[in-house]
Amino acid sequence: MSLPPEQRGESVHVVQRLGRRRSDAIEVGQPSAPPPPPPEYGPPGPAAEGYVENEPPAGVGMGITAASVPQAPSPPPRAGGGGWVGPPVSGPRGPAAVVPAGAASPAPRPTAGNFGKVSHGSKDSVTALLIVFAVLATLGLIAEGVRYDGTVAMYPWQGIHLKDSAGREGEAPLVQITPTDVAATSEAVVMDDEGWGLRRLGRAPLDRRGFTWKMSVGTLHSPALAADGVAADIQFGYFPHRMVGIVADWSPAGGSDVRGNSFYRHNLALAAQVFPLSVWRLHLGGFAHGGVVYADDTPGGSRNGAAFGGGGMLELALTARLALMARFDYTTAKVAPSGEGWQGADSLVAGIAVY
Repeated sequence: MSLPPEQRGESVHVVQRLGRRRSDAIEVGQPSAPPPPPPEYGPPGPAAEGYVENEPPAGVGMGITAASVPQAPSPPPRAGGGGWVGPPVSGPRGPAAVVPAGAASPAPRPTAGNFGKVSHGSKDSVTALLIVFAVLATLGLIAEGVRYDGTVAMYPWQGIHLKDSAGREGEAPLVQITPTDVAATSEAVVMDDEGWGLRRLGRAPLDRRGFTWKMSVGTLHSPALAADGVAADIQFGYFPHRMVGIVADWSPAGGSDVRGNSFYRHNLALAAQVFPLSVWRLHLGGFAHGGVVYADDTPGGSRNGAAFGGGGMLELALTARLALMARFDYTTAKVAPSGEGWQGADSLVAGIAVY
């Protein structure tokens, strides 16, 4: 809010809120600037008539999220339709963010199936159910990843819906919001179907900071067993920095050797990831992990042992929160049939990363 009032709408950071649209967004062209509203449109004093404490009508919109929680200005309600429906976004991603309305429809639900060629009764069923659950969670989180996170241009007199820490709501034009208002506001929302609309200027670059969910599928090769199979990789973790993060990693795999004997591997690990290089939307990184492998195959039966490994990753940013990913991993584990030796296996997988 340090910019002159007439420049405040030139570039505003926005984060789209999930929910159903109440109406289509206003088509934004290049019309002549509308005249400013009458003086009484500005924020009145605390005892002003028309202060609104009720929730806005249901609908969809975009929100501005402030770092701290203020006493919201309380102008009279403005004519126009609706607010938003659906849960608010999960926490601020910056000092102030505005969020356009609308959300992508979830992708079709996949059908459950057997994982690889393993056949170990109830263990296979549990593994398959967990993988199906992970697939459904990934599909649901893609809606989070595709929502707009970037900058928009808006008319300075566009109305902003403000909510204070007590849940009271009011409205004020962008041009009249003060630094004190921002410091006291717990939530601010701007609607792309109100006023003069919003013009999208461009998405923000990939921002890994915060929690992450990743899922990928591909192939596994075990030289010791002379076997190939299907592999998956499911990760959940946290990135305190855009380039560095820590994830919990579950990598189930299963298949059969040249004689038709089935095998499976489950690798549970904690991994550190780093992405030091980026060109345009491509991000190149590496990782290292340590944990335990649970193995079951014809030569050695069921057993487990320590495991260590690492490899390289490539991500292609689609939005500020969503990327396509591919990774190569080599893991060595103390699961030789004798119980003393180490067996190595490599995997190549590709999938989705949601930040």
